[in-house]
Amino acid sequence: MVAVRLTNGFGNNLFQYNAARLLADYLGQETYCVPPAPDYYAIPSLQSLGLKFIDSSAVSGVMVSEPAYKMCFDKKYKDETFILSGYFENYQHFYDDIDKIKSWYPKVEKRKDKDLVIHFRAGDRLFYKNEFYSKPQVDNYKRAIEKFDFEKLHIVTDMPKWDFISETELADMSFHYNVPVDNRVSPQESVDYFNSFIEGFAEYKPIMEKRTIVEDFNFIRSFDNIMFQHGTLGWWASALSDASKVGVYGPWRPWKGTSNKNLSQVNFKGWHKWE
Repeated sequence: MVAVRLTNGFGNNLFQYNAARLLADYLGQETYCVPPAPDYYAIPSLQSLGLKFIDSSAVSGVMVSEPAYKMCFDKKYKDETFILSGYFENYQHFYDDIDKIKSWYPKVEKRKDKDLVIHFRAGDRLFYKNEFYSKPQVDNYKRAIEKFDFEKLHIVTDMPKWDFISETELADMSFHYNVPVDNRVSPQESVDYFNSFIEGFAEYKPIMEKRTIVEDFNFIRSFDNIMFQHGTLGWWASALSDASKVGVYGPWRPWKGTSNKNLSQVNFKGWHKWE
């Protein structure tokens, strides 16, 4: 088998699983996911997409980090058990096999309208000091939005509401990752940043869509026009869609170094960068 240790969130998990399954398919093996904890929040959503899970105590084999990943694509390892560990957030791992990867996931009926959906990844990203000051502002978004010919604007976000928030409300919100206090900007800066989008997007009369994670994922996949900044859920929802136009934020997350900064460089058909 090829097992993969899942870490972080739903979108990260799709990178990890898809990397593992490509290797497993090549070697003629099964793919299993090892959750970070038995009660990991994303298990039900991932299972609904067909991912299979196994307890860490039931797996033993050769540990494979990302630098060694490509070397495992050798038929001499067809009887080996590999355990992948890492993020695998490099589009080059998946680019040539994207149609195969699409076939692994339930089909989603494509919308027939010209609406635009934006995956607005906020949540813990409203706090990170090391990326906050390089985040795109509302005017960057609006210039990118105007490149689309659309009728209605839909917002998919990890925020509990699309409306003005206060510092008190923000303090009461919980997300899948808790940013350490010493890496946070001030609460007022976070609030001002988010509220600038509520005000700036008002002219579009956005429709907020709030469902489960997997429902959000499939909802985005159904659109012909998709735009997102730097969320891994948005990346995979776009990559596994049949959208004719996708706008991805060009700088991605440069502060992370080499780990996933090339995700915005992929030239899937219909994709373009915005800044």
